[in-house]
Amino acid sequence: MQTDYLNSVSLFGKDYITAAKELVDINGKLMSKVLESQIGLANLYVEGSEKQLEVAKSSSDAKDFISAQTALVEEFTAKLTEAAQANSAVAQEVSEELKAWFEKSVEKGVKSADEAVQEVVKQAQAA
Repeated sequence: MQTDYLNSVSLFGKDYITAAKELVDINGKLMSKVLESQIGLANLYVEGSEKQLEVAKSSSDAKDFISAQTALVEEFTAKLTEAAQANSAVAQEVSEELKAWFEKSVEKGVKSADEAVQEVVKQAQAA
């Protein structure tokens, strides 16, 4: 009986190790996407700074400078809005993936634990 109980606990532990590995994979994908996004934003800020310097060098009067800066603000506002929407989509995707993982892991874990307990109870009653 004790061997059966230990086997049940061992299977239960293996289920949780598998679930933990799945969670690590999900987190790894998330971190890759976040890193890509951060690199993209950093490049966007560098690009914006370079364009601002070009505008400052090439503007001959204040009216041209303000007009060019306004165009840059509009351009980069659109790009930043697009980046924010992409990040929001990533967050939603990861949220759904984590929810599915949690539901699957909890259901499997609870079912495994329940089966293990029932088996031990049956064996205890038979003895």
